[in-house]
Amino acid sequence: MEYLSPVFKRCNLNLQPSNSERIDISSAKEILYPGAHIATGDPYEYFHHGIVLDPNASDISIIHFWGTNHMDSRVQITSLPIFIAGGIHLVGKKTRGLYLINYDGDTKEKQEETVKTAERLLEEVSDNTFDWNTSNCESYACFCRTGKWGSQQTAAVFNTLSNNAKEINEELKNFNEKNKKKLRSILNAYPTHPLSQFKNALED
Repeated sequence: MEYLSPVFKRCNLNLQPSNSERIDISSAKEILYPGAHIATGDPYEYFHHGIVLDPNASDISIIHFWGTNHMDSRVQITSLPIFIAGGIHLVGKKTRGLYLINYDGDTKEKQEETVKTAERLLEEVSDNTFDWNTSNCESYACFCRTGKWGSQQTAAVFNTLSNNAKEINEELKNFNEKNKKKLRSILNAYPTHPLSQFKNALED
């Protein structure tokens, strides 16, 4: 998703989750807990979300909705280093900020229920299909934590694209064909009318 960074930067769009705090990776074992909703990312990038399964595992185990190809995404277990890097092939080559999302009225019981929900969805992996707008890593983590599907950053991106036509159309001129195709797949997941101008620009 790095190809979208220039668009987000031009629009000053920061997708850091609300009610989140950045934590030092070296302190993760002391701070994280089973059922914690975490995210990793940097300014002007999409944030990747997941649920902590076991902070006492050697590399801290995480359940997340992910795939090397978005359309092949599935609920799976990974380690914190791989989660932060964005893939096993990037461990040691790339790192991103780690954030803990805090919830009002949180309890031990809610955290335990979060883990149960995440594990149940892991077993029902075949029933989960990726959709930019309604079924992504953030909506999966939010559902595990709250019982409601929702993606704060998806809504933020939609609003930004809708309200910054001039700036974004200028940035699209710098996109190569491969990145235009990727962006087109994202736009197709959103309601048509507000974003039709960008879809048309991508066809030029």
